[in-house]
Amino acid sequence: MDAPRVSVFMPVYNAGQDLVEAMKSILNQTFSDFEFLIVNDGSKDNSLEIIQSFDDKRIVLINNEVNRGLIASLNIGLENCRGEFIVRMDQDDISLPTRIEKQVKFMDEHPEYGLIGSWFEDFGENIESKLVKYSSDDTQIRIRHLYQTHISHPTAVIRTSVIRKHQLRFDPEFVHGEDYEFWVKTSAFCKLSNVPELLVLKRDHPKNITNQFASTMQATCAKVKQKQFHQMGLDLNTDEVNLYTRFADSEWNFPTSEMETLTKLLERIQMANAKSSFIPKEAYSQYLSSKFFHLCYNNKSIGKQGWEMFFASSLSKNYKISLSEKAKFRVKSILA
Repeated sequence: MDAPRVSVFMPVYNAGQDLVEAMKSILNQTFSDFEFLIVNDGSKDNSLEIIQSFDDKRIVLINNEVNRGLIASLNIGLENCRGEFIVRMDQDDISLPTRIEKQVKFMDEHPEYGLIGSWFEDFGENIESKLVKYSSDDTQIRIRHLYQTHISHPTAVIRTSVIRKHQLRFDPEFVHGEDYEFWVKTSAFCKLSNVPELLVLKRDHPKNITNQFASTMQATCAKVKQKQFHQMGLDLNTDEVNLYTRFADSEWNFPTSEMETLTKLLERIQMANAKSSFIPKEAYSQYLSSKFFHLCYNNKSIGKQGWEMFFASSLSKNYKISLSEKAKFRVKSILA
């Protein structure tokens, strides 16, 4: 059989009532040249019966007789997808009708990109819906990947040739953070982006992996961050990684002792990146300096020391502080 342009890939395990809506959202796409590869991972509910109830030749079912786990199912999917692009889909989410059409159009027009996502909306019972707008800029995504994933898994589209050429797979050592590690690994071989449109509705509920395994996910994500800093030329311990994450995630309340530690850490990171160019040097230096300025300005725990800490640090050399900012900062430090 001729290979389709797209392989939509969805692992399923005890998907329950949300599976029908998720499948319909794919089968009703405006783009139709795809196979819908579903790996049923030994579900104990009626998921298999639901999948088999759909009469659509584009559905390709792989049925694991026993539950092998998400990472094994993800790798089965990568091995069996035949399309030029792999479109990820989760069993409880909803792809808006033009999702595949718009993401394939982007990939066709930008062959240097091997991995993209899109904006998405978190929704669910008893929560307020929230539109999440991830950056579309490759450098900004890499900067954000130093403290959190910046491509949402159910919005992802992967260029299959990148996977095949570099033999990329999801790593079982990164349970509950396998997507984050996979994006970082893949980013060594291609550019990254997010289509700046809402294309996926991402369902939030108590059984989500994020909600069920928060502590495991946090530890796994710390390993992914450490891996990136190692590639930059730094071996950071877990405490240093967590300190950087709090800084990058715009926490403003650091006591003086932590500020001193953080300043030295950021200077080390900036120097290591300048040597390795792990992330484009100028962009990352400006990012660090800007965030450090706003931390020193907004941190109420250090009072007038914020002014002194900022200008004593080498980070201040990369932030073009305006005259109005400088005046406000000076006044604030005097009145603190």
